[in-house]
Amino acid sequence: EKAGRDAGDIINRNKTGIIIREVSQIEQVLGETHTDVVIDFSNPANSKALLRACKKNRTSAVLCTTGYSEGDMLWMTDFVRHNKLGLVFAPNVTLGVNVLLAALRLVARALPSFDYHVTETHHSKKYDIPSGTAKKIAAALEEELPVGADIPIDAVRAGGYVGMHTVLLASDYERLSLTHESFSRRAFVEGALTAAEFIVSRIGWYEMEDVLGMRIAAQHAASAVS
Repeated sequence: EKAGRDAGDIINRNKTGIIIREVSQIEQVLGETHTDVVIDFSNPANSKALLRACKKNRTSAVLCTTGYSEGDMLWMTDFVRHNKLGLVFAPNVTLGVNVLLAALRLVARALPSFDYHVTETHHSKKYDIPSGTAKKIAAALEEELPVGADIPIDAVRAGGYVGMHTVLLASDYERLSLTHESFSRRAFVEGALTAAEFIVSRIGWYEMEDVLGMRIAAQHAASAVS
């Protein structure tokens, strides 16, 4: 329906000169345009074809898609490393939520006896439940908390919410709540461009913590806490 049309027509703006192409044409398009970085916001079904096209054209990638299976993840990480590609895996590419992830690692180390609960809220048409970001938050907490820690996730689908993630932690005597909310899709654009600038000259598998330098900062902070 959109293939062959100018991108400006689709968003009701002036013509841009950018023609929408089918996903099946990705290899041809990369060859014609000499693209430095592909930013993917589509769906997991396209990722293998996209990465094979990136391999052929030596193009880096930023994957901002959610809903990958464990098998998908194993295939992608192996493919990227074996073929020496540059890739940022960013199921939530917004800058703020990735700072939240780093902060939560510190909180979990400092408060390992608290109970943790994740709630995510998105628009009614979002199909993956829970969100990839909520699962990433829970996984990060599980890495830092004692073995066997249970991190429940609640999901809400309502109206036009862009995206909100809240982590509630509580003991018998006190409570702490941390929330990140995207109220404009521009937040995803800013994060994706930051990731693209980071990966254009690198090889390997990276995540947004690497892009923002938060992984190193978190490691230093962990040493200080211990």
